[in-house]
Amino acid sequence: MRVLALDTASPFPALALVEASGTGETRERIRPLPQAAAEAIAPRLAELLHDAGTSAGSLTCVTVLSGPGSFTGLRAGLAFARGLARALGVPLRLVGTFRAASNAFPEPAEADFLLDAGRGDVHRARRRRGSLSEDPAPLPAAEARDACRAEGVAAIDLGATAGALASAAGRLALRPEEGSPAADPAYGRKSAAEEKMDGVRP
Repeated sequence: MRVLALDTASPFPALALVEASGTGETRERIRPLPQAAAEAIAPRLAELLHDAGTSAGSLTCVTVLSGPGSFTGLRAGLAFARGLARALGVPLRLVGTFRAASNAFPEPAEADFLLDAGRGDVHRARRRRGSLSEDPAPLPAAEARDACRAEGVAAIDLGATAGALASAAGRLALRPEEGSPAADPAYGRKSAAEEKMDGVRP
């Protein structure tokens, strides 16, 4: 099985080619993307496939981080992934940003994952006893960090650590129980334009 995974949601966007052999071994290749990733996805994908000595036709699945994360990045990544999966006739699966983060950072067992949501806020997911729960709305970064200190758990800042979330998403896509069929992304908050419009509506 050969999975192409796209992360255009996190502060460290990347593409990953994750291959599983019949013996259960996994091989991963990663190609970083620039912050403005949309225009770079296709050429970086061509480079990644060339380095692996294969082609897009060999892919058996495409997976993409579904958020929360960069509003523009999520839209670009999902649009590209949908188009590629449709062209190749392979499944498209979505993996949540925090689900990928939990896979990428299995330790410590008790931790809060924090992702910049802009305007001094963060998106947060809590991992307790192997179970991951997400807060649906952004909250102030200081409040999230204070909560970590009060509970004595680690705060893993996804904006401070290059987390290889693309590789993690690819590994999760190899598991039948992980990911979800293509759906809408979880932006985590409205776009700046939508929030401005909300402010002027009666």
